[in-house]
Amino acid sequence: MSWLQSIKDLKYLLFLLVPVGIYLMVIGIKKASGFAKAKMIYEMSVSAIDGSFRLEDGGKYDIWLCGKKYSVSPIYNLDIKLKNNATGEFVILYPDFFRTTASSIKDFRVKLSTFDAETGSYNISLTDSVEERENIINNRGIDYKKFSIQIRENVNSATIFLGVLGIILGFMAIDVGLVFPLLYKF
Repeated sequence: MSWLQSIKDLKYLLFLLVPVGIYLMVIGIKKASGFAKAKMIYEMSVSAIDGSFRLEDGGKYDIWLCGKKYSVSPIYNLDIKLKNNATGEFVILYPDFFRTTASSIKDFRVKLSTFDAETGSYNISLTDSVEERENIINNRGIDYKKFSIQIRENVNSATIFLGVLGIILGFMAIDVGLVFPLLYKF
């Protein structure tokens, strides 16, 4: 009979997985939503072609394309260049191969690239040659006024991955903690 009592104790132990699962889900949601709340440093319209901004802190930053959902995007027509105004050198932009996105009901945001920068003033331009700039503005298929380029603080992709993993494990813990004790009468 002692083994039967230990199985009944397992039922109560499985119920303890529910608060653990809720805790994991809350922490996971906070971590996974962190990239959507990354602080915006600078925003410019794509039709403006170039702009200047100042970074107060050195570190990693992201370049995002923002616009209206369900509209033709200029994502492949953009040739972004970033130049440090103090040194005159171009900053190396590392493309985002996974095309990280964030969206709301009406708007979307796509991460284009990441760069390392020091404190200082920077100039961002979409192309180098005048002919390419005129072609971008005169392209009839895309309304460039609906889109903007944003510079945001970088959020580590490992944090996003761990947040999603926490949500999945939390859901599984809640499921195991509720379903098994209720389905299998001990």
